[in-house]
Amino acid sequence: MKSIGEKIKEYRQKKQMTQEQLASCLNVTFQTVSKWETGISSPDLSLIAPLTKVFHISADELLGISDVEADKRYEELKQDYERTFKTEDFVRRQRICEIAVSEYPGDMEWLNNLAWVVSNRSFSYEDNDRYIAEQEKAIKLFDAVIKNCKDDLIKGSAIQGITQLLGWRGRRDEARKYAEMIPEQTMISRDAVMENILEGDELLLFRQKRIKSHLEGILGNLSVMPAVYAPLMQDIINVIIRDGNYIAFNDCLYRSLKRQINHILKHESNASKDGICNLLKEMKSYAKAYDEIVFSKPGVYKYTAPCFDHIEEDTREWFGNEGEPMMQDFYKYLERAQFDFLRDDEEFTALEKQAG
Repeated sequence: MKSIGEKIKEYRQKKQMTQEQLASCLNVTFQTVSKWETGISSPDLSLIAPLTKVFHISADELLGISDVEADKRYEELKQDYERTFKTEDFVRRQRICEIAVSEYPGDMEWLNNLAWVVSNRSFSYEDNDRYIAEQEKAIKLFDAVIKNCKDDLIKGSAIQGITQLLGWRGRRDEARKYAEMIPEQTMISRDAVMENILEGDELLLFRQKRIKSHLEGILGNLSVMPAVYAPLMQDIINVIIRDGNYIAFNDCLYRSLKRQINHILKHESNASKDGICNLLKEMKSYAKAYDEIVFSKPGVYKYTAPCFDHIEEDTREWFGNEGEPMMQDFYKYLERAQFDFLRDDEEFTALEKQAG
């Protein structure tokens, strides 16, 4: 196989260019071109792409790699790269990526790999100037991937990398712009990217909202499972919101108790009257609390439990007058035939009378 210097000379002569003319196109001296062609030195990695443009050839052609050889070479580089994750040889990993980028200049996966290793290695430098310079280099590499990559998975990875670096550099406005570019089809979640950007109370609020979203997801899944799981829903809510300021979760607690009561009355022939009445009283307390903040005094309410103490709920944006008050639903519920065995119970009668 011819050396890269020999290939440069071959293609230069095919183009009927002098060393001086080629040097002018590449912003180097003709002596530099001469050294390449005589094998004294090799062109810098950054000049591979410009050389291919001047000669109107691919990088594989310039490097003298056939399709079969290219596939084999690509696989060898990939295997060498993957081995560095076992050896944790970051220097070797970066060198492999640099070689791959030079040999496959349009391959965005390799460019993204290089950006990540440059980013990761930047934290190992004790010299602050070197640390900053390497991070800026990684930012430029990630930016190139984002602008040129058509693969959403690779692009998403690059966005995560650049927002992480920009966040650490305190350039959060820039990071937000990249965060808005997150593709839909990617393994990188918007949450993972946003955590690189936010700080202080804004970050705490973001994390609390994410916890709340996960909690709502768990409760939603439990709500469609057999009613025997209803008490578990109440336990989970009470572990997280220990102070009783449930706000939006009053609705969930109310409905889980309704399912629990229905399950007891259906499957337990000797259901305790006192037990059922106590559960109904608890249901009523959640209904009253819900109606208070939604229908009587709609407005902005803030959670006070530590997990959610930065989250506010604007109940004016909920159902408002278009929805049915929960207390109304509660009294309709008491009219069901399943409660006939309680009609002579004083506590149940008291609940019925309050229906007015």
